[in-house]
Amino acid sequence: MEILSVSAHVYNQLKARILDGSYASGDRLNVDELARQLNASKTPVREALAQLASESLVVFRPRSGWSVPSLSLDEFVNFLEMQYALRVFVSVNLMEYIDRLDFGLLDSINTGLQARMREFRYHEVIQQNDLFHQTIFNIHPNRLILDRLEELDALIRLQRVRFFEREHQYFLQVAQRANTMHSDLLDALKKRDPELFIAISKNHHASTLNAYKEMSRLSSCDPESVSEEEALAAQTA
Repeated sequence: MEILSVSAHVYNQLKARILDGSYASGDRLNVDELARQLNASKTPVREALAQLASESLVVFRPRSGWSVPSLSLDEFVNFLEMQYALRVFVSVNLMEYIDRLDFGLLDSINTGLQARMREFRYHEVIQQNDLFHQTIFNIHPNRLILDRLEELDALIRLQRVRFFEREHQYFLQVAQRANTMHSDLLDALKKRDPELFIAISKNHHASTLNAYKEMSRLSSCDPESVSEEEALAAQTA
């Protein structure tokens, strides 16, 4: 069995805590405190934080130190626009690689989303949502694009979790709509219909982007202070 280095172990622990919400967006990460918590020296902690920074999961600011990113609404929209552009590019150029898809795995992920939705497991639902799309996109051969897309997914995921945690009454409505669109995407892929798949994919990924762009126009607050009710209103406007 492979033995992880101390830096790799610390990196895995910190990444898991960020993605599962133990460290929320905006939380400061003190190197000395993390070293004590993880029973490690400060060097592997710093190395792990540097690696996480390269993935946009933490940021470093002079005089403030390390923290989990907390984006303004305009910044959030900028990242969503980049995510949308990459997802649409991959969608448009995906069909020739469709034989690489594992439809059984995709069906399983989508079914698992429904169970997690009913239990209001926000982090897991959003992670599984991203996994669904990543499983489709990962058949594309351009690893440079896919790596950047996964980094964007992780950063955006942190912000969306905050919406669901505060405005949990809208969680099922939002998640169920995504689940339905996932089923439509799968149907288009199984039919090997590129035009239908591209149309559904564009609509699916544009809905969230357009909602937050509308909120950005209406509000100057950060994404954590805008409710899912406002997001839903923007999406249906």
